[in-house]
Amino acid sequence: MGTELKKELGLIHVVMLCTGAIMGTGIFIIPGVAGGLMGPGSIILWVLIGLLTIPISLCFIELASSYNVTGGPYVYIREAMGDFWGFITGWTAWLMACIYIGTHTIAIRYYLDFFYEMTFVEAAVLYAGVIGVITLINYAGVKQGGRTQLFLTLGTFSVLAIFIILGLPKVDMTNFDPLFPLGLSALGMTAVLIVEPFIGWETTTVIAGEVKDTKRNIPLGLVISTIIIMTFYLLVVFVTLGVMPWQLLKDSISPMADVMALAYGSGMGAIMTAGAIIVSLACLNAWILTTARLPYAMAKDKLFLGSFGNINRKYNTPSRSLLVQAVIAFIITLTGSYEGAVFLLMANALILYALSALSVIKLKKKPVDRLIDLPVAVPMMALLLCIILFTQIPFELMISGLMLIAFGVPIYTMIRVTYDRKFLEKFYNTFSPLYDILSPMWYGKGRREKVILKANIKKGDIVLDYGCATGADVLMLADKVGREGKIVAVDISIKQLERSVEKVKKLPGHPNVVFVKEDRELVPFESSTFDRIISVGVLSYQPDPGKLLHEFRRVLRKGGRVSIMDFGRALFIPKAKYLKSRESIKKTFNSAGFKKINIEKTSSISAEYYYITAVK
Repeated sequence: MGTELKKELGLIHVVMLCTGAIMGTGIFIIPGVAGGLMGPGSIILWVLIGLLTIPISLCFIELASSYNVTGGPYVYIREAMGDFWGFITGWTAWLMACIYIGTHTIAIRYYLDFFYEMTFVEAAVLYAGVIGVITLINYAGVKQGGRTQLFLTLGTFSVLAIFIILGLPKVDMTNFDPLFPLGLSALGMTAVLIVEPFIGWETTTVIAGEVKDTKRNIPLGLVISTIIIMTFYLLVVFVTLGVMPWQLLKDSISPMADVMALAYGSGMGAIMTAGAIIVSLACLNAWILTTARLPYAMAKDKLFLGSFGNINRKYNTPSRSLLVQAVIAFIITLTGSYEGAVFLLMANALILYALSALSVIKLKKKPVDRLIDLPVAVPMMALLLCIILFTQIPFELMISGLMLIAFGVPIYTMIRVTYDRKFLEKFYNTFSPLYDILSPMWYGKGRREKVILKANIKKGDIVLDYGCATGADVLMLADKVGREGKIVAVDISIKQLERSVEKVKKLPGHPNVVFVKEDRELVPFESSTFDRIISVGVLSYQPDPGKLLHEFRRVLRKGGRVSIMDFGRALFIPKAKYLKSRESIKKTFNSAGFKKINIEKTSSISAEYYYITAVK
């Protein structure tokens, strides 16, 4: 596996990716839904929403002119607001992409229903096939994905142009009277739906690291794409509402095909259905290609699972991101309807765009080498628009969107405690009061006792408790070593150590315990000091477990034993690399100079536990 992507895309690819990502099946379906909610007057809302989304696109144009690395909004917001908000942005954008891929795959089935109504199993096979084939194309290289996008987006332009050219002569202006037969009660909901065909500005910025002359080609590509999209959309909506009465549109799940069928017969409706599928494939390819780079960029910055930072050596693509993204998108196709998924998508999209607009404002205070510098009123308008539209999303879907984003917080925490020792210290200092309550739930009954039992501790031993937390192990060790022994308890959190001290003070006889705050030096003791070392849930959170094991061996006396419990798979977090297999565990311990390595693995619903003992 490599770690670097190549610059192989030019301006034409940027335009095709941006227009392809934005001009998806939304323009084939949403005009009918919006027309059914508000009548022909919904075209005014299309004009207004189109104009109002221009500030959002302008925000990305300025941001793209400032940075030329892979990651798009994740990079911008991380630079503006720090690692946490950068992660939340990348996580949100990736979830949004998976939902988008799922919704547009569902839309393909909607249009195929023009010919044949599928069963659930048939639809599932279709979803798997569509997502799988496009993912494999992009797995085979960015050039293949770019060329596919060029072909499919040209197909999109052709389909929409044919619809407009054939539809304009059939427009009946009486279909626009009255403009609002149903009133304006559905104004907010309709506005949110109409925003959906305009989302996707960020997709092209994500692949900046693979675009030639990035600071020129991406902003220019976004400008050209904005003009193309606005022109096509307004003409398509005008034809749709002008040819088919809104009363018929509200019941249509494939309005453009039905418009052509009404105007020219079922044969032309079938052709337009095929065209809609081409447009859907163009949109899917653009999103699958671009957003797989988000987890890659985050992993490179140690803000996502490390395996996502590798690329396939043969094809030079972020293979792990592509495959995981495909699986999530497929699950979404099986569990959600198009309409519900669109609102869920919009909840995530509006949060992403609001954060992006805010990052433009904050970055103006930094000395960034930007080619385009917008007045601050532009990102302020974009931010305000996002907030207003977000309040119009149905409440339950708004909450669902926020919960999906919030689910990223524990993932962020688990990643940061692995890579950032300062974060780890702050984390345990903050949650120290809850540790004694939560720890038994996480570790399970008897697991700490088992680690101590496997250490074979004797009276008079000098024991290092590495990662003593709030002192649960210290209390048990005190009984094992007796008055003639000694316990040295180490932890990175001063708050955890303070709680440990309070517990030891309550023990009878004041056992011989020394507490040490872990600092820059992992194991700050003389060589051959300890008879036994125990450690619970520490090794897998080390960037380099072998380094800590070398230190353990150094401070152990000859014949001394180390007893470790470590987490393998834990909920959604994969196991550490060194726990991949028994062979990899033995290799890690052998490399550190240990022998007589014994490994025992147990499992619960939430996690895997590895008990490892070894001798110096």
